[in-house]
Amino acid sequence: MSKGAKIALFMLAASLGNVIVTGVIFVACLGLYSLTLARMLPQEAVIWAIGGSFLISLIGSILVYKRAIRFARGRFDLDAWLGFSAKK
Repeated sequence: MSKGAKIALFMLAASLGNVIVTGVIFVACLGLYSLTLARMLPQEAVIWAIGGSFLISLIGSILVYKRAIRFARGRFDLDAWLGFSAKK
């Protein structure tokens, strides 16, 4: 497999994984909101819950992605597989 194909495959898998993680965190935050604060706050507060859940899911997915990349680089020698030179 060529270097370009490996990089394209990695980018596709990483993007798909990132979207899935973002969605899972978003749904989990909204579920937590509906079980706790939704009963106490007025119905108009749901827009703030959606916005907050979206921001939390973006930040959470970035943190998960960074840890996953660090793990893959150390465990599976991702840099060599993708054909990148080692850091100096």
